[in-house]
Amino acid sequence: MEILLIGVLLLAGLAFGTLGSHFFGVPRVVGYILIGMLFSPDLLGDHLGLDTARWTQPLVAIALGIVAYLIGGAATIGQLRRLGVSIITATVGKVAGAFLLVFAGFVWLGVSVPDLPVWGAPLVLAALATITAPAAIVAIIHQYRASGPLTTALLGMVAMDDALGVVIFSVALALLAADGLASALPLLAWELVAALVIGGVGGWLIERISRLLHEHELRLVALIGAIILLVGLAEAWHFSGLLAAMTLGFTARWFGGAHAERLFEPVEQLEEMVFVLFFTFAGLYFDLSVVVEHGWLILLFFVLRGAGQVIGSWIGARLGGAPPAIANNVGLGMLPQGGVAVGMALMLEGQPRFAEVAILAINIITASTLLTESIGAFAARFGLRRAGELNEANGGHDGEHDNEGK
Repeated sequence: MEILLIGVLLLAGLAFGTLGSHFFGVPRVVGYILIGMLFSPDLLGDHLGLDTARWTQPLVAIALGIVAYLIGGAATIGQLRRLGVSIITATVGKVAGAFLLVFAGFVWLGVSVPDLPVWGAPLVLAALATITAPAAIVAIIHQYRASGPLTTALLGMVAMDDALGVVIFSVALALLAADGLASALPLLAWELVAALVIGGVGGWLIERISRLLHEHELRLVALIGAIILLVGLAEAWHFSGLLAAMTLGFTARWFGGAHAERLFEPVEQLEEMVFVLFFTFAGLYFDLSVVVEHGWLILLFFVLRGAGQVIGSWIGARLGGAPPAIANNVGLGMLPQGGVAVGMALMLEGQPRFAEVAILAINIITASTLLTESIGAFAARFGLRRAGELNEANGGHDGEHDNEGK
C-alpha cells in the first residue's frame, strides 16, 4: 500500500502543484502539501490504514540529506566572500530575533508543562523557532530560477541558520537535562564536530571519486549513495546528519573548484521529485484535532517567529552593511519552516523527561508547518520578486517545455 501511495503522491502532487502554479500563480510546494493533507490520517489515510510515522521517516531523512547537500554546494566561497559579513550578521539577527520573541511571548503567557521549569517549554519552542525549511526555500528558488545577491544570501543563510539551530536546540536540551550542561557538553561537541569532520572528509572523497567516473549516470549513483551513507552514519553514530550533508556539499564544491558542477548537476535533476515527495510527506502529518486544541498557540508561534526573524534579520543585515534589496527582503525569504523542525521535535519523544513538552512541541510545529510552508512560500516569492531576482517568464507558469515552471 505504501508503494502505491508513493506513486499516487508523486503524480497527484505534480498535477496539483503545476495546475495551481499555472492557473493561480501559487508556488508548487503549496499544491504538494495540500495533496499530502488529503492522505493524512484525519482524511483518507485512516481509511487506507496508513501509519505515516512508520514508513515515511527514512524517506524524509534521505530527502533532507539531498536538499542539505545541494544547499551546502549552492553558494561558493567567492560569492559568500563578496557578500561579506552581512550574511553572518543577518543570520545571527534572524536566529536571535525568532528565539527571543518566541521565548518572551510564551513565558509571558505562562505556557508550561509538568516536570520542567516554567521556562522549559518556551525554551524548547524558541529553539525550534530558529530552524528554517531549506527544502521550501530551494524549491522556490528552483521553480522561479531566481538569481542575484538576495538569492545567494538566502542560500548561504539557510545553511548557517540550520547549523545554528542544531546548536541552539542541543544546548536547550542540555540546559533542561537533569544532570546539567557540563555532562552534556561532550555529547554536544561530538554531534557537531563529527558532522563537520565526517562531512568534510566525505566531500573530499566524493570529489576524488568523481574524477574517475566520466559518465553522468555513474556520478549520480555515487553521489546519492554517498548522501544516503552519510545520513545512515549520522543516525547510527548520533551526529547531525543535516549539518554533515551541508558540509559534504560545501567541501565538494570547494575541492571541485572550477569543475565542481559535475558534482551537483546529476543530483539537481532529481530536485523536483525530491520536493514532491518531501512536501507531500509533510502534508501527511496534518491532524485536525491538533489545530482545534492548540489553534491559538499555533497562530501565536507563527506570528512571533515571523515577526522576530523579519525584524532581527533586517537589523542584522543593516549592521553588516547589506544593501536594502537584501536587508528588506531576507527575513521574508527565511519564513518557511518544515521537516527539519518537525524532525527535531520528534527527537524529544524518545526522552521520558521531555514527554510532556514533546507532545506540545510536535503538535505546534507540525500544525504551524502547514502555515509556514504555504504562507512562507508566498512570502519568499514576494521578497525575491521585490528584489528583482525572479525569472517569472520561465518559472512562474508551466509551459509546454520541460524546463518551464520549475
